[in-house]
Amino acid sequence: MTLVHGKKFPGQAGKPHCKGVKVLNRFQRILTGMEITPESVKLVRVLREKRGWKLLGCISVPFPDETLKLSYKNQNVNDPQAFNRAIREVIRRAEMKGGPVGLSIPSEVVKVSIQHYAELPGSREETERMIGWWSRKSLPFPVEGSRISYHVLGENSRGEKKLLVAIGFKEVIREYEMDLREVKIHPEVIRPSCLNQFNFFQERIPPSGVIGFLGLLENFFTFFVFEDGNLVFYHGVRRGFSDIHFFQDVEMTMELYQNENPDKELERLFFATQAGFGKDLRKGLESVGEMEVLELKAADIINASEIEGSGDGRLDLGRYASAIGAAQSLIER
Repeated sequence: MTLVHGKKFPGQAGKPHCKGVKVLNRFQRILTGMEITPESVKLVRVLREKRGWKLLGCISVPFPDETLKLSYKNQNVNDPQAFNRAIREVIRRAEMKGGPVGLSIPSEVVKVSIQHYAELPGSREETERMIGWWSRKSLPFPVEGSRISYHVLGENSRGEKKLLVAIGFKEVIREYEMDLREVKIHPEVIRPSCLNQFNFFQERIPPSGVIGFLGLLENFFTFFVFEDGNLVFYHGVRRGFSDIHFFQDVEMTMELYQNENPDKELERLFFATQAGFGKDLRKGLESVGEMEVLELKAADIINASEIEGSGDGRLDLGRYASAIGAAQSLIER
């Protein structure tokens, strides 16, 4: 499993809204994605067609308060019975009998960063050990118990290897995995929600210029910056839009980027939100810089024509971006 490198459904209740997929050729495969947040579990089914991605169904089931207590190193599932009931309910509504899924887990329990190394060892296992050794002092848990995943981004101006690294505590990740396996759900790819959200929207990021992407989750935001399609900066903050200090933290994050990259002025900032508040977020972002600010919307990326409410604004597809990104990750395998 990797932490880095994708029937009755939408809404909360009611009768099935999605039409069945009547004809699938032998090369088509329905993919299932799931996102677990402190507030709810979300499940989607998607299909890759010649013209792009199609959403077949989406559903969200809320957790009772304090079902999850997020922690890097301690048990996250505070109320196993409530957690299990919600998972079983989302499966029941989806009319699933189990099977493989791509899984988004809370971004708050995985450390993601860009790291630089003069050279890399010959094997992936040796590289993971090297990352663990250099990261050991910054981790909130013993490095011996960590699960490390990385993606090589290329080289920086000094010729160093640049990696996007995700590190989580094995026991925390395993808890989510084993609780799902109890109901015959088998996570094949596990990633933090913030990365799956970005992966869903990444096709809309222009390949040239200095471009930023801000991804807002319920209680977390990320800030990516690309120069001519190459990732040069990443920062994640445990802060939601409703927090009084949200825009202060966004501004501080953008200042951090500018301090590290004084010769790379941000030209455009794209943003996407799973928490709503799109208009307010855009207005606030426009006030913290002179760059052009543009919102990315899920409805422009995936065909949801068979989902009730998708055409009249009643269903906010953006809230399912991380779950859809988790489903899409299965096609990479």
